[in-house]
Amino acid sequence: KQWYQRRVRESPSSFVRKYSNDNDVHTLDVISSNDGSNSEELAFSPIKKLVLFLALCIFRFISFVPYNLPVSYFSSYNIDRGILPDWTGLIIGAISVGFAISCLFIAPFIVNKFSTRAVLAGSAVGQSCFLFLFGALHVIEDVTTYKVLGVVFRFFIGVFGGVFSVLSSSASIVIYPKHVATVTAIGEAVLNGAVAFGPFLGGVIFSASGFIVAAIIPGALLLISAVAALLMPNLTSKKRRETQGKCQWKSILDVWVLFPLWHLAFSQVLLSYHLPLLEPYVQKEFGASVVWVGTILLTSTGAICLSSPILGLIVDRYGPVSMMLASCVLLPLVYGFVGPNPLLPFVEPSRKQVAVALAFLGLVIPSACIPVLPIMFQVYSARNNNLLPVLVISSLVCLYSASYPAGYFLGSAVSGVLEPYATFAWSTGTLGMIFLGQSVICALYCWSVIRKLEEGKEGCS
Repeated sequence: KQWYQRRVRESPSSFVRKYSNDNDVHTLDVISSNDGSNSEELAFSPIKKLVLFLALCIFRFISFVPYNLPVSYFSSYNIDRGILPDWTGLIIGAISVGFAISCLFIAPFIVNKFSTRAVLAGSAVGQSCFLFLFGALHVIEDVTTYKVLGVVFRFFIGVFGGVFSVLSSSASIVIYPKHVATVTAIGEAVLNGAVAFGPFLGGVIFSASGFIVAAIIPGALLLISAVAALLMPNLTSKKRRETQGKCQWKSILDVWVLFPLWHLAFSQVLLSYHLPLLEPYVQKEFGASVVWVGTILLTSTGAICLSSPILGLIVDRYGPVSMMLASCVLLPLVYGFVGPNPLLPFVEPSRKQVAVALAFLGLVIPSACIPVLPIMFQVYSARNNNLLPVLVISSLVCLYSASYPAGYFLGSAVSGVLEPYATFAWSTGTLGMIFLGQSVICALYCWSVIRKLEEGKEGCS
């Protein structure tokens, strides 16, 4: 008891994680500072918490709409300008590179240095400015300048979007610290909904008003969001940011803490690997149209949006480790039917088989993503005297956010390289078996985490 009281005095504004003896359901409790500086930030009424959380979800949706906004029209627009598809893919993909770099190297500094409203408003303004500049590419006649600036503008849209994403996720966790999995799942559903809605919105605006207006309208929405963000309360005070800024990165870059990120990134490899291969495969084998392919991919994304909140509630109820163990079985099992794997002779390739497999893949993909943050928080706390500072929360959210585009980019890049050497069935089937192998390692990790936490030890090694 004396040790506990001394730690409270030394680090009064830290988050402290307490665990139930019955299961691995976890909560985050706040220890207020002696001068009550945290009470205004964290002692919100339920209605105020809900309003803030919904506002963050709306901001997040608007921020992610530009990511796939030009996908539906950019290829044909560039062909009319005499630009090859390889440059179209590079320009579209530059936003993912900017997002990943931002989450790893920029967001950790920005989020922990400045206030909540300043970061939200500043990142929204930055996104909108570069979106306006992207629309202005229409007036540039020189092809080389157009291509280079296209990559640069999309890159910086991703940079500002990464900061926005990290802060919105961290703020949601601060608002609802006892429901980390649920708020994370809802945030991922909002993200996927925005990514799926972007091409539709871009196509409609482009068809009606052209290239420039297709960038101006979402950019204007971001500016409106920036004004609304200035009304947000600060969820981390200056005093707390200075206190938590003393935390060392050595305690964060712990292999046991970061291992779940590998599982998350590999799940995104599964999600993106088949995308470059799907359209030519179904057109050649089944005569499917481009519209059919788009509909199936939209259905898969919709399944992610529907299952994420449900799985988040399950994680908060039964624990994140159990869900990650389930993903080790479900993901390789479902992905084996995408090809289908030639080792499954009882599965007949067909359009219906591909559609059903991708729909189920969308349903189970969140099972590998949603448990990641709760497990990292749980393991970090267990290895650091049951403390979970605000800086650690935002830093782990940064790494978590960067894992998505890293895995997504790796999957699509590898599939393009291997496409000439393997059929769709063999390449997807082999990837599913490789994932099964890493799932065994992940299952051993989960078993070790459960065993050590049940023993009440501070370490997991």
